[in-house]
Amino acid sequence: MPAVSFQNVSKTYPSARGDLHALKGVSFDVEQGEFFGLLGPNGAGKTTLISILAGLSRASGGHALVQGHDVQTDYAAARRALGVVPQELVFDPFFSVREALRFQSG
Repeated sequence: MPAVSFQNVSKTYPSARGDLHALKGVSFDVEQGEFFGLLGPNGAGKTTLISILAGLSRASGGHALVQGHDVQTDYAAARRALGVVPQELVFDPFFSVREALRFQSG
Protein backbone atom coordinates (compact mmCIF):
# COMPACT_ATOMS: atom_id res chain seq x y z
CA MET A 1 0.00 0.00 0.00
CA PRO A 2 1.41 3.44 -0.88
CA ALA A 3 2.14 5.87 1.94
CA VAL A 4 0.38 8.61 -0.05
CA SER A 5 -1.83 8.22 -3.10
CA PHE A 6 -3.51 10.80 -5.31
CA GLN A 7 -6.16 9.38 -7.64
CA ASN A 8 -7.47 11.71 -10.35
CA VAL A 9 -7.51 14.68 -7.93
CA SER A 10 -8.93 17.94 -9.24
CA LYS A 11 -9.57 21.32 -7.65
CA THR A 12 -11.66 24.02 -9.28
CA TYR A 13 -12.24 27.52 -7.97
CA PRO A 14 -15.30 29.37 -9.31
CA SER A 15 -14.50 32.74 -10.84
CA ALA A 16 -16.48 35.54 -12.49
CA ARG A 17 -14.39 34.93 -15.63
CA GLY A 18 -14.99 31.19 -15.60
CA ASP A 19 -13.76 28.35 -13.45
CA LEU A 20 -10.08 28.27 -12.48
CA HIS A 21 -8.74 24.70 -12.61
CA ALA A 22 -5.90 24.58 -10.08
CA LEU A 23 -5.56 20.78 -10.41
CA LYS A 24 -6.76 18.56 -13.24
CA GLY A 25 -6.70 14.80 -12.75
CA VAL A 26 -3.51 14.52 -10.67
CA SER A 27 -2.58 10.89 -10.02
CA PHE A 28 0.56 9.44 -8.43
CA ASP A 29 1.72 7.32 -5.48
CA VAL A 30 4.50 7.80 -2.96
CA GLU A 31 5.64 4.44 -1.63
CA GLN A 32 6.65 3.67 1.96
CA GLY A 33 10.25 4.75 2.63
CA GLU A 34 10.50 6.70 -0.61
CA PHE A 35 11.92 10.23 -0.73
CA PHE A 36 9.72 12.48 -2.83
CA GLY A 37 10.00 16.10 -3.91
CA LEU A 38 6.99 18.04 -5.18
CA LEU A 39 8.45 20.60 -7.57
CA GLY A 40 6.91 23.07 -9.98
CA PRO A 41 6.66 26.73 -10.89
CA ASN A 42 4.56 29.25 -8.99
CA GLY A 43 0.87 28.58 -9.54
CA ALA A 44 1.37 24.94 -10.51
CA GLY A 45 -0.86 23.65 -7.67
CA LYS A 46 1.73 22.35 -5.20
CA THR A 47 0.22 24.13 -2.18
CA THR A 48 -3.29 23.19 -3.28
CA LEU A 49 -2.29 19.52 -3.48
CA ILE A 50 -0.65 19.52 -0.03
CA SER A 51 -3.64 21.40 1.43
CA ILE A 52 -5.96 18.69 0.11
CA LEU A 53 -3.72 15.95 1.53
CA ALA A 54 -3.64 17.65 4.95
CA GLY A 55 -7.42 18.10 4.97
CA LEU A 56 -7.20 21.90 4.86
CA SER A 57 -8.99 22.06 1.51
CA ARG A 58 -11.47 19.73 -0.21
CA ALA A 59 -10.78 18.29 -3.64
CA SER A 60 -13.39 19.01 -6.29
CA GLY A 61 -12.93 15.47 -7.55
CA GLY A 62 -10.82 12.36 -7.07
CA HIS A 63 -9.29 10.93 -3.92
CA ALA A 64 -6.27 11.64 -1.74
CA LEU A 65 -5.25 8.80 0.57
CA VAL A 66 -2.79 8.50 3.45
CA GLN A 67 -1.90 4.91 4.38
CA GLY A 68 -5.05 3.85 2.51
CA HIS A 69 -7.33 6.26 4.41
CA ASP A 70 -9.27 8.76 2.29
CA VAL A 71 -8.68 12.28 3.63
CA GLN A 72 -12.32 13.25 3.04
CA THR A 73 -14.23 10.15 4.13
CA ASP A 74 -11.83 8.84 6.82
CA TYR A 75 -10.27 12.12 7.96
CA ALA A 76 -9.37 11.12 11.54
CA ALA A 77 -7.40 8.02 10.51
CA ALA A 78 -5.69 9.86 7.65
CA ARG A 79 -4.72 12.73 9.94
CA ARG A 80 -3.26 10.34 12.54
CA ALA A 81 -1.01 8.88 9.83
CA LEU A 82 0.23 12.23 8.50
CA GLY A 83 2.41 14.99 9.91
CA VAL A 84 2.73 18.29 8.09
CA VAL A 85 5.46 20.84 8.79
CA PRO A 86 4.50 24.22 7.31
CA GLN A 87 6.93 26.32 5.30
CA GLU A 88 6.92 28.93 8.05
CA LEU A 89 8.14 26.72 10.87
CA VAL A 90 7.05 27.88 14.31
CA PHE A 91 10.03 27.33 16.57
CA ASP A 92 9.64 27.46 20.34
CA PRO A 93 13.06 27.49 22.04
CA PHE A 94 11.51 26.03 25.20
CA PHE A 95 10.54 22.78 23.42
CA SER A 96 12.90 19.85 23.25
CA VAL A 97 13.44 18.36 19.78
CA ARG A 98 11.08 15.50 20.68
CA GLU A 99 8.38 17.92 21.89
CA ALA A 100 8.69 20.06 18.75
CA LEU A 101 8.38 17.00 16.49
CA ARG A 102 5.41 15.69 18.48
CA PHE A 103 3.70 19.10 18.25
CA GLN A 104 4.32 19.39 14.49
CA SER A 105 3.07 15.84 13.84
CA GLY A 106 -0.40 16.70 15.15
